[in-house]
Amino acid sequence: MAEAAFSEDGKYYSTISQDGRLRIWDTETNVLKQEYTPDLHLSSPPSCLQWISVSLTNSPQKGARRKSITEQEQYCLALGTSSGKILIYSVSQAKVETVLNQKDNNNKVVTLDWHRKYGLFSCTVNNLVQEWDLQSGSVRNKYNIKVVGINKQGNKISAIRIVPHNQDTTAKFLITASWQIRLWRLHNSTAEVVKCLGHNAAPRALLTVSTLNKACWLIEGSQTERLLSFWDITITQDQLQQTNHQNGDEATPSKKQRKKSISTPVIPTPQYNFVLEDAPRIIDVSLTEEETSTRLSLAAATRSGVVHYYGLTLNGESAKPIKPSLTIQVTTEDAQPLPLQCCRLSSTGDLLLGYTSGATLVFEKVIPDVKTKTQVLIRGESKPKDAKSKSKQNDSGGVQKNEVTYVEPMGGVSRKRATPGGKVEVSMEARLENLTVDIKSRSKTAVSHNLTKLLIQGLHSKDKGLILTVLQKDDPAVATSTVSNLPADYVPVLLEQLVDMATRRTSQCAAVCTWLNAVLRSHAALLLATVNSRTSDRLSQLLAIFTHRRSHLCQLLNLKGRLDLTVTQRGGGSEHVEQQPVLEYNDSSSDSEPEVGVYQSGSEHSWEDEVDGESPEGSHSDMSDDEADD
Repeated sequence: MAEAAFSEDGKYYSTISQDGRLRIWDTETNVLKQEYTPDLHLSSPPSCLQWISVSLTNSPQKGARRKSITEQEQYCLALGTSSGKILIYSVSQAKVETVLNQKDNNNKVVTLDWHRKYGLFSCTVNNLVQEWDLQSGSVRNKYNIKVVGINKQGNKISAIRIVPHNQDTTAKFLITASWQIRLWRLHNSTAEVVKCLGHNAAPRALLTVSTLNKACWLIEGSQTERLLSFWDITITQDQLQQTNHQNGDEATPSKKQRKKSISTPVIPTPQYNFVLEDAPRIIDVSLTEEETSTRLSLAAATRSGVVHYYGLTLNGESAKPIKPSLTIQVTTEDAQPLPLQCCRLSSTGDLLLGYTSGATLVFEKVIPDVKTKTQVLIRGESKPKDAKSKSKQNDSGGVQKNEVTYVEPMGGVSRKRATPGGKVEVSMEARLENLTVDIKSRSKTAVSHNLTKLLIQGLHSKDKGLILTVLQKDDPAVATSTVSNLPADYVPVLLEQLVDMATRRTSQCAAVCTWLNAVLRSHAALLLATVNSRTSDRLSQLLAIFTHRRSHLCQLLNLKGRLDLTVTQRGGGSEHVEQQPVLEYNDSSSDSEPEVGVYQSGSEHSWEDEVDGESPEGSHSDMSDDEADD
């Protein structure tokens, strides 16, 4: 599917954007010449394009000079759409002149190809190839291409190319790219396989056909792999006789013969394989005849933004992949790459390159330097290194210094830069306001816009120290002035920090309420416009945290009241007051224990009798008394 292509002479380059717009650049002047948006670009946008040449049928007036061949033709673009229509867009008239409509088939047009001798061919998503008559706007012939394979997705044709020949036959030959590259013979609304090439180029194939004298070659590849193959597809008389013989003898082969022919095909090998650094986006080939050999020049623009150039003399076959002879890159002076988008080989040996420089597409002709492996082109404008170069650029651009207004970021004072000896436009009062510090704190803590800059630095670097330095100021005036000058990009980041602070100590949560109130007042429109986004999730989290804290407020207040009452009572009872004791109890020491015997006189006489009667027991009793004393 071709979405970008050069015209036949390389003067124009056309692309189809993602939104269905057709853009045409003039490669000689680097100007976007035309931009066309089809009426049905929303429902059926263009899917492919092809440059064609249409002859002017208007008869000349009497007495007017006869136009030349080039004046009798005009360049047009054939645009295939997803609804099955083909739009013929005239570059000179800048409008659609003809619409080719399929009456019985409205399938998507996948690919187009045109040849000056054979006309315009199109292929739909259901593998229906149609040959168009541009004069009448009708279909001459329809060919149903039957591709049989295991994978249904790989059976769909992604690209076609017309194969020119010099044989004495009315049949036309066509290359199709599906799960196999095949050469078909189209004749009398029937399509027959002439040759099967074994390479798989599905689903986004790149085909380029080049002829020299009576020979015809094919360069094929895919936008999903890093390999290009070179095939010889010259139509010979032997192939025509073999095809006619098969049509006469085996017009209706059996199913077993069909299965056998499909299961065991003769798969040829390409003559050359070219390896790439990355998958190709657009390729171009040129063949020139030298004294005793044929010279092949191949250029391929890859997805990585470089162009590979191959120079090869055709001599037999080679199974080893061929590496590029030269790799071309485009960068700026400060080593910023400019991606290459397209390339085209001219007949003089030059290489036309197209690269993006900013928002524009620049075309340039380059002579390939094959002596080196890499050719780096330094293009584009580099950034000025010092202030002098900036002033020179401003002077060269014709802008006067007095007419330039400089606006300071973060809501600073809008002023004009003073010239030497000029009048100062900013008053001293305005300058002092920008340098004001908090007088009450007697410190170097900045306020107003300085706090805003400090908060932005903290949010950008995710420094908790800087963030808490600003957000712990529980002052509504400071919070409002700081948040009002905060850019909209930093509001979601500030909400994330407020959510983190709300889950911490009560003092930080109180400051969060002050800052959140300032955010809601200053950036209400931004918060309302970001519904169902990450910002709204942060607000939901803050609401849940505040609701949870408020549910425990009554219990905390009750507990605080009891603690205050207890502390007050304990503090009030600390004074000493003299009172008479209700009960007084004196604990006697161990020395007064023998006095207990005075009250037990009867027991004392019994102990004395025992002492007089038995001396050993008395001694034992003495020891017990000593133990008791101890």
